[in-house]
Amino acid sequence: MANHSRWNDVKTKRRAPAPDKRAGIEHDLALGQLIYDLRTEAGLSQREVAERMGTTQSVISRLEEGGGARNRIDTLARVASALDRHLVISFPEEVPTRVKDAVQIA
Repeated sequence: MANHSRWNDVKTKRRAPAPDKRAGIEHDLALGQLIYDLRTEAGLSQREVAERMGTTQSVISRLEEGGGARNRIDTLARVASALDRHLVISFPEEVPTRVKDAVQIA
């Protein structure tokens, strides 16, 4: 991620989150990394993705940095569309061990 070193500085200055909150933070960061990876793989800038979504570059930057708050499904659907991808939400009885291009929360 573009601001990885800045994020490490922030983490070292803050108190460690409670274990239950830490899992949510890790999922947000993994989702941000996935968005970044898919965007750069598509050869798009943050500004180009933002234009396709009808938002600003700073919104894309926040998403790629972990968002800070839980990402809304409609926002993620717009990101997927801007990247010519599909958003799939599933409630399977059994969780697959790995899904390509996905952040799994189980």
